[in-house]
Amino acid sequence: MRGLLGTGVLLAGFGSAHAGSADMAAADMTPVEISASDTIAGDTVAGDTVTGDIAAGPVVNLFSVYADPVIPVAAVQTTFDVVPGKAVRLAVYDSKEAFLENARAKHQAPVDARGLAVLPLAGLEAGEYAFAVYLDLNGDGKLNRGKFLGRPKEPVAFSNGAKAKLRKPRFDEAKVTVEPGSVVVITLND
Repeated sequence: MRGLLGTGVLLAGFGSAHAGSADMAAADMTPVEISASDTIAGDTVAGDTVTGDIAAGPVVNLFSVYADPVIPVAAVQTTFDVVPGKAVRLAVYDSKEAFLENARAKHQAPVDARGLAVLPLAGLEAGEYAFAVYLDLNGDGKLNRGKFLGRPKEPVAFSNGAKAKLRKPRFDEAKVTVEPGSVVVITLND
């Protein structure tokens, strides 16, 4: 279930019969299994499921509103308060040899008041890519690192929920399949 509950990627929609219904009792709730959409890449992983007492209805992907049928899009969300307007900087890698060394493309977008930045990925053909993103807190255009082991001083995240622990993540841990209409969801934690 990695990434589903923590990022709020899936939400059970309430049909019109339930919309605004404050008197909906627990008896009206039926257990529903929700599977992660295969059109969403990033923190959702194929086979992830959410089960529980959720009102029956269509599954709505919260980030699908940012999808573009012609190009892929990255939706970077923060799990902490951030000043709107700070830049999210994203690097795209297309091979394990280039990963974290030679970006195929770089994109940036400001974070909005909700802590979300949406980055259109124009020029990206369908295929497997890995993404690295950071929040440029001081606006200097580079990822600032500490003197001890070179650890990042600014929030950093990778596609597919890959984590940097005692080593940098590998391309195969961060790669996702991207195609026109995909929304790559990446979550920045503080």
